[in-house]
Amino acid sequence: MSYLQYITNLPYFIQLSLYAFGEILAKKVLSLTNQLWVFVFISVIAVLGFTRWLSEALGLHVLVSYCFDILLTAGAFMFLYRRARADRIKLQDQIKALREPNKQPVCNGFIEDLPVALIIADNNGQITAINHLAREICGISQEEGPINIFHLSYDADTPLHFLSQTLQGKQVYHEQHYTCQREDDLKYYILSTAEILKNGEKPSGAMLIALPVSEQSFLSRHLSQRGKLAMIGELAAGTAHEIRNPLTSVRGLIQILSRRFADDDPTREYISVMLTEIDQINNIIKELLLLARRTTPNLSFASLPSVLDHVLLLVEAEATRRGIKVDKQYNHELPLIVLDEDQIKQVFWHLATNAIHAMPCGGKLTVAARYVDAEHAIEITFTDTGTGIPKEHMAQIFHPFFTTRPEGTGLGLPVSYQIVDNHGGKLSVKSVPGKGSSFIVKLPLVNCEKTKAS
Repeated sequence: MSYLQYITNLPYFIQLSLYAFGEILAKKVLSLTNQLWVFVFISVIAVLGFTRWLSEALGLHVLVSYCFDILLTAGAFMFLYRRARADRIKLQDQIKALREPNKQPVCNGFIEDLPVALIIADNNGQITAINHLAREICGISQEEGPINIFHLSYDADTPLHFLSQTLQGKQVYHEQHYTCQREDDLKYYILSTAEILKNGEKPSGAMLIALPVSEQSFLSRHLSQRGKLAMIGELAAGTAHEIRNPLTSVRGLIQILSRRFADDDPTREYISVMLTEIDQINNIIKELLLLARRTTPNLSFASLPSVLDHVLLLVEAEATRRGIKVDKQYNHELPLIVLDEDQIKQVFWHLATNAIHAMPCGGKLTVAARYVDAEHAIEITFTDTGTGIPKEHMAQIFHPFFTTRPEGTGLGLPVSYQIVDNHGGKLSVKSVPGKGSSFIVKLPLVNCEKTKAS
């Protein structure tokens, strides 16, 4: 006796129980394998057995039973084919979405699981993808609908500001440091932006990635800069006095020698050049000593606009000679700030002079100052329309002796960095090759109360 004959000879309620057991088994297999074809296959087998028993019980012709079996089997395979075709179309749509990262939806499940903050926006400023970490950093709630960057208000030096600048073609950021307060704890990030290019054509959008880092990693770059300055400082401290003392003697002897020549003697012109060059050497040694010694600034209250006016007056003649327009974007209503006026004047003079040298064919130097309430600091920006700084030089511009000018010493920016750092401030740079550069000085107002108390 065959298995099928054995089943059909069983009582009706037992056969139904076996049929139900087959259905339960099929569903169990489905839950374990998550494969639809397994469920359909087992269900078809169970239904075929049931229809065979029903045909024999009703006395139907065997051909009718076979036709019913064929139709049932064909229907099952047709169902599987349509389901496979639908799955294939869905997979193709997902692949297409992956190849077009600026379109929505953009693998939301994937970007949500990323350990970095990610924001993608199109050229119109519409955010097309943003994960939960980026929402936390930018203060955007999950309930907010479509977001357009250009319609939001945000402070400078924030992730949305960086992304907006990149979308407008003004600046692409690399390893920009950023801190924000999250859950009563200070978090550290390194931000980078990039334009999204489609088939090598014009940018179709931009993206921002913020990598969470530890406080130690965040400060490593700053400490590395200080280490370089300390190294060159040790060299300067060991040699400056040995050079400066005999140089002072040489200068004095040249001045005595110049008295032997009449005022109209051509030799006095050569002597004047010698004295000028000796003074230049002394200035270099002085800057080296500033790097060597972390001197405490001689702090006092000062009007920052007045300091800027004084410095711009010094460079005005050189700017005019080179066809450069100086645009002042600050007013005298800024709060008084505590600083070493002579040192800060030196910083501003270096930044203004560098900006002028970056515009050999003329241009515009914009000097702006504003109060940043969120940071309780004053931000001063020197922006030129010059040649810009190549990307490969961005990481070296604050290194001692790094310069691209034949007549440069490579000490102006490192000295400026050191002075601003001694004031508890920050000196940074943004640049777009071929469009110009911006040097930003941030000086805190936190020392004001201490100075008032003293």
